[in-house]
Amino acid sequence: MAKTYLSSDLKLEGDIKSQGDIEIDGDVKGQVTAKSVNVLGAGNVDGSVSSDALSVEGKVNGSVNTNDLTIAATGQMKADVVYQSIATAKGAKVEGKLKTK
Repeated sequence: MAKTYLSSDLKLEGDIKSQGDIEIDGDVKGQVTAKSVNVLGAGNVDGSVSSDALSVEGKVNGSVNTNDLTIAATGQMKADVVYQSIATAKGAKVEGKLKTK
């Protein structure tokens, strides 16, 4: 399945669903649902993310439900998170409730 890329000049308001992978380098306000979501350095998600895997290098605000969560040193999360496994790099910023599945 092809990867969907949302570039840094894109501002999207609404819900996104994909059976594949989504890379977000722009601004998304709404619900993001995909097999894998990668919020890149310039990326910002304001809403909810539901995925098998989530990688955060940018910002996520809202709620997250994922099996595998990875937060890079540049990642910033203000979210209530339900996860199965988590990995954070030194410098990652996480604020909110964390709950395991």
